[in-house]
Amino acid sequence: MFHKLKNSRFVVNTNWLLFKTVYSMLLSLVIGSLSARYLGPSNYGLIGYGASLVTLFTSISQLGLNNIMMNELLRAPEEKGKTLGTALVMRLAASVVSFFCVTFFVCVIEPGNRLLLAVTALQALSIICSVYELLNEWFLSELKSKIYVIASSVGATMVGIWKVVLLMAGASVQWFAASATIQTLVCGGIVFFIFFRQKQFRLGCSRSRAGELFGRSNHYIISGLAIALYTQMDKVMLGKMMGEREVGLYTSAMTVAMLWEFVPQSITNSASAVILEKKNHNEENYLKLFQILLLGVSVMGLMVGVGIQLFGKYVILLLYGREYAEAAPLLQILIWSTSFAMIGTARSIWNVAEDKNRYVKYYTLIGCLFNLVFNYFAIQVWGMTGAAVGTLLSQMIVALGAPLLWKDTRPFVRLYAGSWKYLKQARSLLGDVKRKQR
Repeated sequence: MFHKLKNSRFVVNTNWLLFKTVYSMLLSLVIGSLSARYLGPSNYGLIGYGASLVTLFTSISQLGLNNIMMNELLRAPEEKGKTLGTALVMRLAASVVSFFCVTFFVCVIEPGNRLLLAVTALQALSIICSVYELLNEWFLSELKSKIYVIASSVGATMVGIWKVVLLMAGASVQWFAASATIQTLVCGGIVFFIFFRQKQFRLGCSRSRAGELFGRSNHYIISGLAIALYTQMDKVMLGKMMGEREVGLYTSAMTVAMLWEFVPQSITNSASAVILEKKNHNEENYLKLFQILLLGVSVMGLMVGVGIQLFGKYVILLLYGREYAEAAPLLQILIWSTSFAMIGTARSIWNVAEDKNRYVKYYTLIGCLFNLVFNYFAIQVWGMTGAAVGTLLSQMIVALGAPLLWKDTRPFVRLYAGSWKYLKQARSLLGDVKRKQR
């Protein structure tokens, strides 16, 4: 009975997460494409350039806490008040420091570019406002994502209205840059309000608990920075080596390539609590569920990739117009990189369950180093196409290549390869169903 109830809550929780991401995606897709058309590749690239710089320091401000918080809450539910409170204080302090680091970094790499500094600073304020994201781990652990979904949807709607007003008023690029901060501020306010009404425990803060959390999460700080580097440095290097127009074209292609990610991310986020719980009770079922998740992510990526090869050009023209036509070939390359990225996202569950967090930083650093070196030479030779290829190869290395270098992480690659056996079982099951219908 409990098992059925848990599965029912999992399905409902997943449906709410899917609703939130679909709604946010559609809203940002419509409003974002209109904004991109209005701003043009150069100004759109300016915002993308600034956002990439912000992302580099966002990963540091998170302190890797997002990756371990759910497991900490499930492992020691009696201390969730102290765990959450300590994590929130740690995240806030790191976010304030990160904001000032972003602005300083812009002044160093782009001295005299006051417009870029203003655009980046306005976006960087979202780092501080994003502290509320830690509370999502509590909502997920309690399978209460409905609350978080409502807050996020309200925030996305308000920002959508904000951008429409800016378009009608013919506002400058700085006003558009403030959109991310406004959204996180609205979402954070709603989430904190509902959290304090829902929680039945007191928040606390402990220096010893902070040390414990940091000891378990520090592996993810380096890996998070490495991930940010190999996913954002292509745009940063394009901005430095070619110009903001190229960043705008590349950003539009990457935006479309990432649209489908909401499905595997929502399923992975919601499934993590169920799979981690299985680990403590039934090893065989835990591995089976995890492999089915890997298979689902891979099949979705394959289907989306083929679809983009066929219709990617028309998607770019429909959303962004002919001014962005050069982004179509980039999209056909980048779409495959997101498929491998989703495999890496699903792997995080295995890392936590098997206590392999310490290896995350190593294989992401390998991907980062490859990406930086490859992009430096490839951009000079092939321009934007070189950056896209570099991103794809880096994601492949991080997802399946680097884990082969260590004995402790090789089992994941075997699990991934073995997950495809369930595809045959699924086809057999489908065949049985069809035969029964005849």
